[in-house]
Amino acid sequence: MIGAFLSVVLLSVGLHHGEADPTLLDWIMTALSNILLGTLGFTELTVVIIIGIIILAMPALIVVAYWANTRGSRSAPATVNEPARVSEAEE
Repeated sequence: MIGAFLSVVLLSVGLHHGEADPTLLDWIMTALSNILLGTLGFTELTVVIIIGIIILAMPALIVVAYWANTRGSRSAPATVNEPARVSEAEE
């Protein structure tokens, strides 16, 4: 059952495609050029380096957060409070 569902999903992803809107892409490129290159004065190489650092930093931060989470749970085990026992005399 799961195999059939997975094959349908993979087939639908393979068949899905969309056309890029050249007007929208041109507008985005113009807006980014005006903001990054014109207003802030960055060069093309600086923009590529900044975007590359952002792309590489995201998975690295996820790995660091996972590592910190698993490392912290080993060093300080959680204490379990046992419920108070009722003696036979109190029942």
